[in-house]
Amino acid sequence: MKSYFVKRFLGKQRRTDPPAVAGTSTLRKIDPSSFIDLAIEVWRLQDRVNKLQSAAGREDASIAFSIDKIRHVLREIGIEARDYTGKTYNEGMSLDILTFDYPAGEKPANRIVQETVSPAIFFDGKLHKMSQVIVGKADGRADGKKHD
Repeated sequence: MKSYFVKRFLGKQRRTDPPAVAGTSTLRKIDPSSFIDLAIEVWRLQDRVNKLQSAAGREDASIAFSIDKIRHVLREIGIEARDYTGKTYNEGMSLDILTFDYPAGEKPANRIVQETVSPAIFFDGKLHKMSQVIVGKADGRADGKKHD
């Protein structure tokens, strides 16, 4: 399913079969950046829904199901959004560090990704957009200020 969809909609292969929908001769090619934007917005929607449901103290299964279904379709075509919040940070990671949440002169031994502002987007296992993150101390004692 994945390779058929990717080939058909991203222009890697042309089908000679008659169109599935009467009255259409071809489907237009879709730029992969549109799927990347879609994956980011679905991730943001999931994050906002989680925060709202947590604040309200209840969950809405229908919303969760709908978001999971969209994420499943994206995975089927090879697009995955990765959130690094809570992961141990090291210098070799492919992340766009927006800020460090500790004083500039300080180099804590254990650092984590405190917050993912935008997820990393992978297409067929290859990184297409780096995650934007905030890095802080792993011991959880951030000073609450944003440091460059």
